[in-house]
Amino acid sequence: MQQKYEAQYFNSIKFIQQGKNGYYKNQKLGISMHRYVWEFYNGKIPKGYEIHHIDGNKSNNDISNLQCLFANEHKKLHGRNLTDEQREWRRTNINENVRPKAIEWHKSECGKQWHREQVNFRQDNRRIVKGTCLQCGKEIYGYNNQGHTKKFCSGACSQKYRRQNGLNNITKICEICGKEFITDKYRPKSTCSYKCGATLAYSHRKK
Repeated sequence: MQQKYEAQYFNSIKFIQQGKNGYYKNQKLGISMHRYVWEFYNGKIPKGYEIHHIDGNKSNNDISNLQCLFANEHKKLHGRNLTDEQREWRRTNINENVRPKAIEWHKSECGKQWHREQVNFRQDNRRIVKGTCLQCGKEIYGYNNQGHTKKFCSGACSQKYRRQNGLNNITKICEICGKEFITDKYRPKSTCSYKCGATLAYSHRKK
């Protein structure tokens, strides 16, 4: 016996409940009811966002029950609301169905060809360019990675350049006198002067 699915209407448009996920959808328009309703009142859904049923009921597609959320936030919200049985089902499904199929595809000729194309694409787009170290002036070579080229010949030159140009500087409050002072964020300095530093060291010795 063929299963009959429920239907809902909005603006005289018929949406049929999908057995796979429970959402209501109009196949001709190619859109789910909750997305259609939200866009009717608010305009096009921003890229990277999804529409959430606030009460968790996919049959309640009233605009008051719909919320536009960033996709990752939406997934995390549903993940927190899963029961132990649902979590176990997802883990089992991934281990028994998803992962084996993914491994099978990657080992197939189609999968191998895809990997070869990705490697060739990255190699074609990594053009070696010549540059000059910003610190010591030494000639250097590096890959042009999406417009980002190598600027220093070594990590030592990079750090020296940052120190000399104050790029590592942060503002701290002296533990002794309470004055603000500037220091390198990678140095464990907590006082503004030698005098305050000596006072702090003396107080530690007394303890």
